[in-house]
Order: sequence, then C-alpha cells, then structure tokens
Amino acid sequence: MTEEIEGSNESHLTKGRLEALSDGIFAFAMTLLVIGLSVPDKATLVPSNAYALQVLLALYSSFMHYVLAFLILGAFWLSQHMQFHSVRTPDKIFTWINLVTLMFVALLPFSASFSGAFSGVPVGAMTFESNLLLIGIGMSLQWWYATNDYRLTEPTLKPAYIRKVCFRNLVVPCVSIVGIMFALAGNTWSTAIYMTLPVVFYGVEHTFG
Repeated sequence: MTEEIEGSNESHLTKGRLEALSDGIFAFAMTLLVIGLSVPDKATLVPSNAYALQVLLALYSSFMHYVLAFLILGAFWLSQHMQFHSVRTPDKIFTWINLVTLMFVALLPFSASFSGAFSGVPVGAMTFESNLLLIGIGMSLQWWYATNDYRLTEPTLKPAYIRKVCFRNLVVPCVSIVGIMFALAGNTWSTAIYMTLPVVFYGVEHTFG
C-alpha cells in the first residue's frame, strides 16, 4: 500500500514542503491583513486629540474585519494542520486543491480591506463572505479527497474523527452562505454573523468530541 501511494506522487512533492508553503502563505496573509488599517494621508495635517480620535473611530469597520479575518484564518490554519497530520503523502490532485485554496487565502487581505472600506454596501460584505466561502470549500474538498476510501490516509483513521474534521470545515462556509443571504437582503452588518463562530465551533467539538 505504501509503495502504491509513493508511486502515485508523480511530482515527488513531500508533505513537509506542502505544509511549509501553506504555513508561509497563511502567515503572510495574516500579517498583510493589518495593512487595511492604514491611517489616511491627510490625517496628520490636523494635529489634535479630537481629530485623531475621529480618525481612529472611523477605522472601526476596518479593524473589525481585520480581527474577524485574522481569527478565521487562524481557525483555517488549525484545521489544515489537523488535515495534514492525517495525510501520509499528497498526490497531484490533493496538491492542486491545496494550491487553489491557498490562492483564496492570499486574497483575503484584499477582500477584508475592501469590505472594511465599503462597510455600508452589501457588495463589500459579500466580497469578504464569498472569499471565506471559497476557502472553506477548498478545505472541505481537501479533506474529502484525502479521506474518501482512505485515499491518502491510514485505514485505521476513525470515522468519527473524519466526520468531526468534515463538520469543522463546513462551519465557515455555512455561516458565509447565511451572511451572503443577509447581504443580498440589504443587511449592511451581515459580516457580524461571523461572531457566532466560536459558539458553532464549540457545538461541533462538543457533538463529535
């Protein structure tokens, strides 16, 4: 069985190199998020406490999206760590699913900044929510592909654990779909739906613990 899996990895890409690439892109995206909190160029032309406070308060939407995006990316990174721990050797299809997923991870700083800048416009919220939806779908596809018929995992992997990771991966996509529906209905605060994630994740962990 081991020989078959090693032979199927035509690119000869080791799991360690793929993990290193994933960690690097996650770290870069999480760091780049803070750029969305830039202070307006002309803000320093009025050096007063009142105006400085006004500028700071005007950044509340960008700061909220920064916090949400950072924490959600952290949750995605933890989920991917769980996935890679169970995968023995990635094949070409798994590698490409991972690369496409990372493409949307790298895009999140832009969508978070765009959503923060257009906080009162549904399209702004939908951009952020759609980006998270696509990342979540990619994570789910990775896990499904790796565990389907134990293609890339040990056959001793417990079905309960497979279901647990599967449902963890589906949490953000499901919440994102709800957020998009709220945005389409004209709700400009639809991204606030992500504040329910800790409760939903806790429910998944408690159910499949």
